[in-house]
Amino acid sequence: MLILARYRCAWASAVVAGVLCVTAMLSTKSWGEQATAQGYANPSLLISGQELASQLAQSSLRLLDARRPEQYAVGHIPGAVNLPLAEITRTVDGVPQMLAPRAELEEALGQSGVAREAQVVIYDEFGGIQAARLFWAFHYLGHPSVSMLNGGFALWQREGRPISREVSRSEATRYRGEPRPDRVATRAWVLVHLQDPSVVLVDARSPEEFTGAVPGQDIKRPGHLPGAANMDWVRNLTQAEPRQFKAGVELAQLYQQAGISPDKEIVVYCRTGVRASHAYFVLRLLGYPRVRLYDGSYLEWAADPTLPVAR
Repeated sequence: MLILARYRCAWASAVVAGVLCVTAMLSTKSWGEQATAQGYANPSLLISGQELASQLAQSSLRLLDARRPEQYAVGHIPGAVNLPLAEITRTVDGVPQMLAPRAELEEALGQSGVAREAQVVIYDEFGGIQAARLFWAFHYLGHPSVSMLNGGFALWQREGRPISREVSRSEATRYRGEPRPDRVATRAWVLVHLQDPSVVLVDARSPEEFTGAVPGQDIKRPGHLPGAANMDWVRNLTQAEPRQFKAGVELAQLYQQAGISPDKEIVVYCRTGVRASHAYFVLRLLGYPRVRLYDGSYLEWAADPTLPVAR
């Protein structure tokens, strides 16, 4: 028994030493190297607090806080400009939070001081649900350099990084995007491709909304788009607070097990497109080459009695 106890003690010590060794190795690597090691095919789309902190003084950086104005006022990352979702979304044909028309969207970005050549970093409170919506808007406009802060403001605070209450203002620019229609799906596009075996529909809502057990606010006909796979957006995140994105290897396995493979064209949707933006970001982070977001999402689809619904 004494020998066994000594063996267990030695084994435990070896495990602890191994973990400390790996942690030390990771700490010496840049965030890009760490992100690549975690299995993200497009690591530049995600940035750590440490990496962002080292870049705050760069003139090419445009840091955007996607939270509500009252959250921003309490405290934010120094230099961040507040750009809440209300400024880039509109209610269209009864569907709230749809992307604003191009001219209005470009005006909002220009008033926030965003130039076409800027390196844009977006954050929200922690999970990325607001930041991802803004990320998709930039991606739709073809912005060349945009990423999200992993863990958001909550992790930034926990790491003891600087916080400001001073309202950041930037000189307005004349932003002009280069829209990418291959990154958005309309109701008509989805209907045409509903039976297309090369297209996979991904519903980012909760399982209860997907089955219709909990219809969701203003949903006329509970259920989901025929043939869709359900991947609740919260499954993209760790359980521990503040919630961060799971490692790329784990995320890739999660999506491929649900039949969402990178050789297909993926169309993500939810109730109004917000949660779907989170799925869109993750799929791009994993390197999926063809991903569209159905902006009107299920609220628009279910309101049309001529369109098919599954349960």
